[in-house]
Amino acid sequence: MITVKKINSRYNQLSSYLHARKIKDALDLLKELISEAGFNDYFVQQEHLESTYEQMLKYTLEGVHDPERERIYMKLQVSILQLADRVRAKLLKKHSGWLTLTLQEELEKSQKLTGKGVIESLDDLAFRTELDDIINEDKTSPSTTDLKRRELIMEIFKHLWLTNEYGEAENSLVRSLITCNDFTWYEQAQQVSAILLSALRHFDEEKIHRIIDFTEIGDQQVSGRALVGLVILLYTYDSRLYLYPSVISRLELLKDSLDLDKILEQIVLQLIRTEDTLALGKKLHEDIIPEISKLKPKLEDKLKMEDLKEEDELGDKNPDWESVFRESDELYKKVDEFMKLQMEGADVYMTTFARLKQFPFFNELTNWLVPFYKENPDLKEIYEQESETFNPGVFISGLKKMPFLCNSDKYSFIFNVRFLPEEQKKMLTTAFTMEMENLSEMVSDEELMSPDFARRIVFVQYIQDLYRFFKLSPFKNEFEDVFAGKLNIYETWFFRKLVGDTGIFRNIAEYFFEKEYYEQALDLFTMLLEKDPVNTELTEKAGFCYQKMDEWDRAIAFYKKLDLAGGSATWVLKNLGYCYRKKEAFGEALEVYQKIAEETPDDIKTESLIGFCNLKLENYEVALKHYFKIEYLEPENRNIIRPVAWCYFTTGEYQKSEKYYKKVFEQDPNYYDYVNYGHLNWATGDRKRAIDHYRESIHRFDNFSFPDFQKTMVDDTPLLVEQGIEKQEISLMMDYLRYKLR
Repeated sequence: MITVKKINSRYNQLSSYLHARKIKDALDLLKELISEAGFNDYFVQQEHLESTYEQMLKYTLEGVHDPERERIYMKLQVSILQLADRVRAKLLKKHSGWLTLTLQEELEKSQKLTGKGVIESLDDLAFRTELDDIINEDKTSPSTTDLKRRELIMEIFKHLWLTNEYGEAENSLVRSLITCNDFTWYEQAQQVSAILLSALRHFDEEKIHRIIDFTEIGDQQVSGRALVGLVILLYTYDSRLYLYPSVISRLELLKDSLDLDKILEQIVLQLIRTEDTLALGKKLHEDIIPEISKLKPKLEDKLKMEDLKEEDELGDKNPDWESVFRESDELYKKVDEFMKLQMEGADVYMTTFARLKQFPFFNELTNWLVPFYKENPDLKEIYEQESETFNPGVFISGLKKMPFLCNSDKYSFIFNVRFLPEEQKKMLTTAFTMEMENLSEMVSDEELMSPDFARRIVFVQYIQDLYRFFKLSPFKNEFEDVFAGKLNIYETWFFRKLVGDTGIFRNIAEYFFEKEYYEQALDLFTMLLEKDPVNTELTEKAGFCYQKMDEWDRAIAFYKKLDLAGGSATWVLKNLGYCYRKKEAFGEALEVYQKIAEETPDDIKTESLIGFCNLKLENYEVALKHYFKIEYLEPENRNIIRPVAWCYFTTGEYQKSEKYYKKVFEQDPNYYDYVNYGHLNWATGDRKRAIDHYRESIHRFDNFSFPDFQKTMVDDTPLLVEQGIEKQEISLMMDYLRYKLR
């Protein structure tokens, strides 16, 4: 039996054929899918498309000039895709067993019961009478809390969500939702989600137009959601957008009427941030919270909490708090980073609230995407819990204003409050009120610095709502996860067509660069360099991306393009030297470090690297000179003891080598120190001490096994032979140690 995975795979393959202009391959695959669907009408339509394409090929190859050929060709592609969409829908209905399709059947049955099974206009809709109560100016609209009105909003949602292809009825319905003042912003916002989910389930050009209609509404809560939905749809269907000139025209008009470049940048960056969500949650629960918990005993001791008689006696913040946190600088940095991520719009609460999605409220699909509003009848039980210590109205109003929680999590939070004891509710209310005061100040500052802050918050919250829907909801398996994989929206045809400001691409590149997503950053830096090939900073960053990706030759090529006489010459040279060292081109690395030394002749790090390169090139005498220079410039520097001991050993100055190895062992020797000292013992004829040191290198260190020791001995064999040790003895030594280590 054909599976959902196979249906989608073959459908995607068909779309790829069309995009690559392999029309015959697409038609053949379409025929196979129709055979699986077993619906005769589709065969007729497929044969008509096949015949049209054959005629087109015939006229083309006969040399008949037709100025309309490209338009007809594109129309044929659209027709093939439309038929493929219908066939796919038929196959999914037959083989998926999805709840969505069951609901679709129920909707069709209820519609037929009205006597108007075929919907051609608004008058044919099953809920037309209830709709008239709102859109008819001569009637008084029912209250938003009225049960019948809520049922109507749900019926509208289901109709827009479950209808595969929009006609005059759906288009008129959306117009009514937008133009009728009696529909609230949250009712309109719900329908945006209905159209988005519908379009993701089954493509229809009209659905994109209807989403665009909602972007033109004045209310930012509605238009913001519509803009997010529009970007997701354009990204999802990017490969077929060129076939719909009317959509492109409307997008161009939208670009003229809105600051679309900035909007797209904000939405795309927020969508990209979702890739960090799970890692952020893990960091929060495994890193930051445990660190804060460790501080609890220290805080209690410093504050002498056991001496407090009344909790209310604490008026001001304790001055010792700051000093407590200073004793944990790393935690300070982590909390600071966490706050910064929160302000940027990172989804720091996903894992926290994932466990609070079990309330009955979330059994209804629409509730995963409903805005948080205080008039919601689902909050009735919360309002009923009002007491002297708990004011639900204040709590809900404050929660609504909170920018860092998405709508879905706000519902999770407030439903969880119901089950708290009164004392905890009181404490929570007090803490929450104080937090809201601080938050109000923070938000006010942010709004002053960023006039579009409110709109950006809508983007952030709606994207996080959608993320939870696709990752956590019981309906997630019935939708293709738009957040799966890398959201490389910046590479799409629509994004590059609509965004003319290269600064937007640069900002996205810098975001990737800052977050250490070097591969994605490199894609954008490379694109930007095509337009600005002499840009020094872009070249540096592209080289650095290659360096971080361990592509040393490419990094070197970029660094060598740079003018090494500029202000960042030293930085470039240091990274160039690093790349040469990593690819073991020590001669080239040495030349680079010698150039750096000309500018900074007494730099300890540079002298050390010059010494190291000479050591690797077996210029031991030269290496020693540089190490001694370090010893002269910085007598307390203990890092040069090992290389000096090794250089003396390689040059046969065993007494001097012994002197420095003793200094090494006065510190904290590692396993290589034991091996190297063993080499020196052996070269001086003291086999017993050599064996002892070799054994200790393995015994003392868990991360240095006998195979590691063997590899080291093999690597060092040429040098040991130079020091007079016979090659055959080296093999005997290793076998002997194997017996001793049993």
